[in-house]
Amino acid sequence: MGARPPRSVPSLAGRRVAVTRGSTGDDALTARLVALGAEVLEAPAISTGPPESWGELDDALRAVESFAWIAFASANAVERTVTRAVALELGPPALARPRLAAVGAATARCLERLVRAPDLVPPVATGAALAAAMAAHVAGCRVLVPRPAEGRPELVEGLLGAGAEVVAPVAYRTVPASTESLEPLASALAAWTVDAVLFASPSAVRSVVAALGARSALLGTTVLAAIGPTTAAELRALGFEVGAQPGVSSGAALADAVAARLGLRAP
Repeated sequence: MGARPPRSVPSLAGRRVAVTRGSTGDDALTARLVALGAEVLEAPAISTGPPESWGELDDALRAVESFAWIAFASANAVERTVTRAVALELGPPALARPRLAAVGAATARCLERLVRAPDLVPPVATGAALAAAMAAHVAGCRVLVPRPAEGRPELVEGLLGAGAEVVAPVAYRTVPASTESLEPLASALAAWTVDAVLFASPSAVRSVVAALGARSALLGTTVLAAIGPTTAAELRALGFEVGAQPGVSSGAALADAVAARLGLRAP
């Protein structure tokens, strides 16, 4: 039997919440929603695939001892990098030797589970904040930044601006969901049977809007929740209001923020 949520967090009993992120080994979002009483509609907006070539990442991993830092901007980057290191018979211990930085709480937990606890986590979960937090430590240092093929530039640009020598190989690519796979979400929105849609990355926002097409306007009929400032900015850039955003970028905190938002509404 799961632990009861704190009394200060409103119940989500009777609420239906759509989760647009795929499941990961350390994703507490769905578990927390269920603990709060919500009915969860799983609607993964993206999946991950291998890069077009492993060459750059393999070269970097084989020379991992030359890096002073490895900076991870997502749990996917951690998982893909560790998996590739294992395939090269290097293993997690090789990744544990440099100093490690994680963009936020969820990435930090994934890193701790698969390698070790990070040396640095910024107070705000954005690439720019991570670069700023690392700036005082990386001048003249080699920094490895495993990234998605479609990754945002703020982390790499910030590290370069701080005087680091940055190697940023592609570790994975994101694959948007199809219109067909998100049909259950579209139908639920059209029937007004979903109380909130939760987003954990800007790419998930873009994928859902693209897959829904003209029906993406239906997202404006429910509460939209963003895990952090970058995801919230993407929603706003596409013309949507952000109804809930936690102070800490983690799955459990996102669930609590949605509960606080919906708890203020009449059932």
